[in-house]
Formats: sequence, C-alpha cells, structure tokens
Amino acid sequence: MVSLKLPQDFINRMEKDLKEDFPSFIASYDSPRLNGLRVNSLKLSPEEFCKRWPFELEPIPWAKEGFYYHYTTHPGQHPYHAAGIYYLQEPSAMAVVHYLDPQPGEHILDLAAAPGGKSTGIAARLKGEGLLWSNEIHPGRARTLAQNMDRWGAINVIVSNESPDQLAKHLPGFFDKVLLDAPCSGEGMFRKDPDVIDEWSLAHIESCARRQTLILESAAALVKPGGRLVYSTCTFAPEENEEMILRFLESHSEFKALPIPDPAPDFVHPSRLTDAVRLYPHHIRGEGHFMIALIRTEDALASDQALPYPFQGKDSLTKKSSKKKASPHSKGSSRLANAVCPELNTFLTEALTLEMRTQLGSSFFSPEHILAFGDHLYSNPIPELDFRGLTILRPGLYLGEKKPGRFQPSQALALALTPDSVTSYLTFSPSDAQLEHYLRGEALPNEGPNSWVLVTVDEFPLGWGKRVNGLLKNHYPKEFRIH
Repeated sequence: MVSLKLPQDFINRMEKDLKEDFPSFIASYDSPRLNGLRVNSLKLSPEEFCKRWPFELEPIPWAKEGFYYHYTTHPGQHPYHAAGIYYLQEPSAMAVVHYLDPQPGEHILDLAAAPGGKSTGIAARLKGEGLLWSNEIHPGRARTLAQNMDRWGAINVIVSNESPDQLAKHLPGFFDKVLLDAPCSGEGMFRKDPDVIDEWSLAHIESCARRQTLILESAAALVKPGGRLVYSTCTFAPEENEEMILRFLESHSEFKALPIPDPAPDFVHPSRLTDAVRLYPHHIRGEGHFMIALIRTEDALASDQALPYPFQGKDSLTKKSSKKKASPHSKGSSRLANAVCPELNTFLTEALTLEMRTQLGSSFFSPEHILAFGDHLYSNPIPELDFRGLTILRPGLYLGEKKPGRFQPSQALALALTPDSVTSYLTFSPSDAQLEHYLRGEALPNEGPNSWVLVTVDEFPLGWGKRVNGLLKNHYPKEFRIH
C-alpha cells in the first residue's frame, strides 16, 4: 500500500505507460528516499575521502565521485561540508553530468543552475581550466547558487542572474556545451519531496512544457557548431520529455540526438526516442530523471555570423544599470572595470607564498584579469568577455573588498587556496573543540606575527582569521556560522 497520496491522473498515466512494470514502480514509493553526496575532486580523490570519512558509504554506480549515505549521519553538519569537500545531491541527478561530459578547457553553460548540484559537478570535471558559466533567473536562488560555487573552490566560474533569452542575445554560439536542467513538474521527486505533489496538476504540466519550449530555444542558440546540448528534467511527463525533444528536433534540423553509453545498468531508453534516458526508482536506487544529449552540426551557425561576438575588448567591461538587484557586491557602483589595486598586491605579497604568486601572477592575479565592481575585486577567467547589459553576480572568483588602506580577502578566495599556497595557516582536526569556536565566529588565541591566517579543517580551507597581538580575529562569514 503506497503511503504517499499520489494524484490519480498521475497514477493513471504511469499505469498506461509502464503496463506490467507499473506494480513495481508504484511499490517503490513505499521505500525510503535515498541520500547521496558527491566528493569535490578539486580538493581530494573519492578514494582519499573514503579513508577519512568516519561513516559508512556505498558507491553510486553511475557517478565515480558519488556515494550513498545513511540519513542518520547528517553530513551537512560536518565541518567537511563547510569546507566544500562534498555536495549533497540526489543520486539520480548525478548522472546528468556523465551525458554532458565536460572536458578541461571547454566553455560550458549551466543555464538553470540553482542550487548548484550539477554546476559543482561540471566545475570538478573542468579542473580549473576553461570556463563554467552558471546562470539562474530567480534572484534568491541565484544568490544561493553563487554561495555554493564559492564554497566549491573553483576559480573559473561566472555566475549570472539572467533570463535565458538575454544570454542567447549576448553569447550566441559561444559555448562548447550547454546544460538545460529544465524547470519541470517534478514528478520524479514525489518520494523525495512530497510537497511537490500538492503543486502537481495536468495544467501545471502544460505550463511547464510551454516554458521549457522557450528556454530550449535559447539554450540551442548558445551552442557553438559541433557543440553539445544536454536537456534533462526530474519528471516522467512525456510532454516535458520525449514530446518536447521530438518537436524540437523537427524544427531544428541543425541538431540531432547523440547516443551516449550509459554509465550503469538499468537505465531505460524510451522506444520513441532511443537515445534518451529515463531513470525509474524501481530500476535504480534513485529518484526519477530524464536526459538526452544533442549535437549541433558544424555548419549550424552559418547564418548567425553577423550576430555580435561576445568579445569586445577589455575597455568594454562596464555593466548597464538595472532595476534588478545583481549582487550584494554591486551596491554603490554599476561599473565593472579592470583594476590595479595596491591594497590587493600588498595582501598577496604578505599572505601568499612566492611560488603561488609566481604560478598565478601572469594570469589569475594579473591586472587584466582583475575586475573591480565598486570596491569588490574579482579574478575573471576570460578578461575579454563583455558583460554589458547582463546581471552578473560573480564575474569570476570573488577575491575580496578594498578597504581604506587595506584589503579584506573573501571566503571564496580562502576556499580556492591550500595551506601550501599561503604564508600562515592554522589547522584543526574535525573533532577539535577550537574548530567549533571558530565556526561560531569566536576569536581564538594564536601566537605569531600579525598577519592574515588561513584556517583549515585538516588541510582543507574554511575561511580567514587575522592574527593581531596573539589573538586570531574571526573572519568566518556571519551567514555560515553555527549557533
């Protein structure tokens, strides 16, 4: 007997679609939801993580960095989570990045990226090379996305709060790969989040399909010739899945389905669109998902060459004023410009090792890569990009804020470093009582010369402290502190 009260129209359709497979499908709703985490391979390997993690883990077959965990272990409360060592993600959702197949050096767009599960997976695969542009149209969710990307420690990420059609106007044919994890009716998440059931209706499915059609048009325009477009949802509704893609392919001869080998058994390929993939909770240990990879032919943009190319030169890095709140960093200034900041240079000289400054000085910390948004500074992975007319929350890695006579480094910069890259650091074990005091925002006794100090759990950065006269003043962000 299914404990969830599922909509009758949903039950009727699934019974019709699945036929003899339906009893197994409906019985899966009596099983508890499954919990997953994905290791941040920018910081350590899955094998090394398993050696350190104190609780039982079980590998997820289709995600080499993914593991099932028991809900009683509460990994969201472990200091490793604050350090960006892993991301908590539903297991089925981890499969999507396999079909996108990010490669270091590529330019990749995650068009509807919040809260950041798939973007963090893409960033790990890029290994700091190339560009990940993560976008979210809803301002509140976009800020959450930016925070999650900051914690992940990737240095080559831009975060925007834009509509898909605006991005398509500014960046036509720019990306090697585009992921559209489309907003949908969420049928595949009924077991994970029963509140979604209350929002479900046949009218809601129709509304989602109309919106998806428009977003998919923008996503297609952003793919370069020979590039890949991956479309995914967490619903079973054919109107949002196979029917959506078949209709798109009929009107876009420049795209064709791309067969991708499955990363694990029991992925279902629908008969109407055999290169697509459906994940069902009675076949795999995860929730419901749909995904398909499409490729754009090499001559696809022949008619688009007259469109403005996104590179306009470094003198054009200004942002058009907007009524939308772009970012907490945009207050007091609408100008985004290349910057030379003596205060930043002083901080880098004092806080970073000579080896690190030498390694990144000609690129990451070079004047052409440093952007000023008011008093806030960023390192932009592609300095030639033109941001005019776009709402940008992170035009690259947030470095910190220029203060009168000094520079205050950011949390994002801390999590992108390692103890070997700084001149002073303080490390705690996960069980150290002093670590809890730091995460509460308290000052700590710490002898040594006055300087900025990178605070870590084991060797993984958590944030900054500033040592002054034997006391470490706490700069762990207030919004992340434990109570």
